[in-house]
Amino acid sequence: MLRRHKSAARTAIHIAAAAFMLIASRSTAETGTASGSASARAARSSEPIAAPMGQLRLLVGSNPGGGYDTYARLLAAHLPARLPGTPKIIVQNMPGAGSLVVTNYLVNVAPRDGTVFAAVHSLAATHPLFYPERAKYDARTLVWIGSAVRETTFGLTSASSKVQSLKDLFNKDPIVAGSTGSTTSFPAFMNSVLGTRFNIVKGYNATSAALLALERGEVDGVIGVTGPGLTGLGERLVEQGQAHLFIQFGMKRHPNHMDTDWIFDYAERPEQRTAMKLMFGTQEFGRPFVAPPGIPNSIASKMRSAFASVLKDDALLQEAGKRRLEIDYTSPEEISEIIASMYEASPATVGFVKQFLGDQAQ
Repeated sequence: MLRRHKSAARTAIHIAAAAFMLIASRSTAETGTASGSASARAARSSEPIAAPMGQLRLLVGSNPGGGYDTYARLLAAHLPARLPGTPKIIVQNMPGAGSLVVTNYLVNVAPRDGTVFAAVHSLAATHPLFYPERAKYDARTLVWIGSAVRETTFGLTSASSKVQSLKDLFNKDPIVAGSTGSTTSFPAFMNSVLGTRFNIVKGYNATSAALLALERGEVDGVIGVTGPGLTGLGERLVEQGQAHLFIQFGMKRHPNHMDTDWIFDYAERPEQRTAMKLMFGTQEFGRPFVAPPGIPNSIASKMRSAFASVLKDDALLQEAGKRRLEIDYTSPEEISEIIASMYEASPATVGFVKQFLGDQAQ
């Protein structure tokens, strides 16, 4: 069964990449781009070439309308003004396997001339560690352009719960709602690494459903809430005094929640900290943008400079504010440093952390 699952996953990735290449080639033909053997050779060249009709392609490794897609389209609207020649950026969605499809395409198929880059899931950085049979790349070789936001994940507990701080978790058995992703994996990770005693009730179909269970008093808390969950219902519950934040996850404390307990404060042994870095490290680059390995240094430098600059642009910040999108820049140097440290984890640590993630590269 495992071999069939892996084979099916590889086949899906190859089919998706092939389909995308066909769509892209038809689009290129419609815009009158020169074709033939000469352009094919140039496409894989390390020398910069002019983008067809001044266009760049921004591939998005998720479906339209989601958080990654929203940030990608925001950047696509404002980034051209910061790039030489003000090129038009065409956004094309290439979802699949937690951005594994688009990252494999970017590394193994896409031209290396600066005309193609991508908005990928932050977990694209760790896919090669957890799923080496499917991730056909080394994240350390990718040209990281930067990230538009850092993510801090929180744990909420109801005002009536006996658990009001992380210390309470070592002698009480709180019931927490588990949906998908972090609301299940984070409390399970804490139980194993720190010895907490969460009783995880699974089956909630989304973080919003888990928060509604908290509001109704069905559970004591929800662990692993970030993004829209915290700026929507979660935020309202906290503001109304029905819940409060008692733990935060990330490589550093959120500047607006310096008094909230931080997971790393409870790491007493080096192996605990190593596992936490691997589990939570990608939150430091929550909306990363990346280019293929081997693009010219001059182009990489211009893209990185433009990316860092546009995130300070008043027009972009105003639009992000209206959409309630947080902007918190992470530099490519910091991203590369975090990834390098995660790649230093031992195979035993990688295997340990992987058991809490499920299959995020489906």
